[in-house]
Amino acid sequence: MVTNYLDMFKNLQISKKELSNKLGGNLHVVKLEKPVTIFNTDVINVLRAIRDGRITLNQLLDWVNTVWFTDLYEYDDEYSDSIASVLDKLEDLDEEYRKLTKSDIEKYINALSENKEV
Repeated sequence: MVTNYLDMFKNLQISKKELSNKLGGNLHVVKLEKPVTIFNTDVINVLRAIRDGRITLNQLLDWVNTVWFTDLYEYDDEYSDSIASVLDKLEDLDEEYRKLTKSDIEKYINALSENKEV
């Protein structure tokens, strides 16, 4: 059941707040036997959602921070370096008050598609 909620969050079907409520509060203390895998296509889908206006910057940051800073998710081995490099850039948006441009988004999508680091 927990995995279903994690998949729903990964696929932008529920918010971080809804995920927290379903899993009992603090996502940093939830332990799983096997984390849910994040594939390059999952990150591409989130990038397309922000580019197309289907999610806000805050929703993007919630997604990135949940994937990055909890033990609920792990990266697909084949694409782990490219996924980590893109999430690192996206996570910086919160700290540096940078803008996320359409050209940044396209650059990140290309890096993930080609399995390269940005």
